[in-house]
Amino acid sequence: MTESPRNLLPLWDYGWCEHEHVSLPRCQSPQDIIREYRLSEVFGNSFVGPEPSQTPELHGPFPSSLISDSDFELITPKRFQELIAAIPETSGFTEPPTNDQWQSVQRLASKVSSRHTWLFCLCLTEDDKKCFHDWGFVLTIFREFICASPDTDLAERLVFGYD
Repeated sequence: MTESPRNLLPLWDYGWCEHEHVSLPRCQSPQDIIREYRLSEVFGNSFVGPEPSQTPELHGPFPSSLISDSDFELITPKRFQELIAAIPETSGFTEPPTNDQWQSVQRLASKVSSRHTWLFCLCLTEDDKKCFHDWGFVLTIFREFICASPDTDLAERLVFGYD
């Protein structure tokens, strides 16, 4: 089976935002969404390289087995926007994205959040180096957001990285 290229919005240097639609069973509670996401095939992903990477043992810079449901925090739309807005200020970048690049990210994040009831952020970030797998250090920035609703079986994932 041939995999399609990742849906990446290039940012600065080696920075990127990946936007992906994720098929999950319809769930009536936010906790169920995260449980289903962690059990899904798309959860095992290194997020490194030009092609999607099915790596069940990895989730970005972390071993999949170290991530629990409680590592995903349900957040408000305001907090979602604040966390997105803070990404360019992260110390892992050699230079921030241009204004044009970042405006396209903010428009995408706004559209994604407006379509969903539940917004989650993965609390583990590039600052949690003690949790990295052997080569997790290659992602000097890693932020993940899951957006879902009880009335649909299609969630959306935004991942920000720098590798």
